[in-house]
Amino acid sequence: MEMDGNTKNMALTGMAALCLILGILGALGNTWLVPTGDDAEAMEEMDMDMGYGLTTAWSTMDMGDSDTCDAMADMMTEDSEAEAECDGSEITISQSFSDICDEEDDEDSCDMATGGMIGTIGMWAGILCALVLTLSLALPMAGVDAMDQLPDVAKKVATWGAGAAMLVGMLGWYIMIPESDTETGLGMSGWMAGAAMTIGLGAAAMDQFVESTE
Repeated sequence: MEMDGNTKNMALTGMAALCLILGILGALGNTWLVPTGDDAEAMEEMDMDMGYGLTTAWSTMDMGDSDTCDAMADMMTEDSEAEAECDGSEITISQSFSDICDEEDDEDSCDMATGGMIGTIGMWAGILCALVLTLSLALPMAGVDAMDQLPDVAKKVATWGAGAAMLVGMLGWYIMIPESDTETGLGMSGWMAGAAMTIGLGAAAMDQFVESTE
């Protein structure tokens, strides 16, 4: 398959930039897993929500009034390593899986902490590769030669590394997810990370298999 060189370069630049942006949003997001099905409906009826990021679990609940919320937040922060904040009558409680693992010696939380670490490393390694790839493609188009000294092998590693590192991170995270009584599914942050991974791999495949024409 062939493509005009300028068109291919612009397409690769756009894909690399999109991979970078979605990767950052996914890595920083806290909705990698969210309740689904009957569990989601039950929580909605109770004015409650919860979810899991790569490194933390969180939940929100309406406490009825701000005074009750503040009292609950103080109690939660005194008795554990959890963080609790109030927005009016709604309390948000979050705690890292590693803290839960250390405090309660909970095997599931320890597995989630390990999976989160793998996912975090994979995602940020992919983000770094996507950044290098984006700069190496976009700067020459703007007449900036700052990336000209970058070896070709480094550009090739960045091209394949963006999507591949995210893939390894997501697979490692998914494998470590323990079974739970709560029915969960991939949330918005997880979908954005998956999209970033797919676009990154797509950009690498285009660079490898689509030939440029003058």
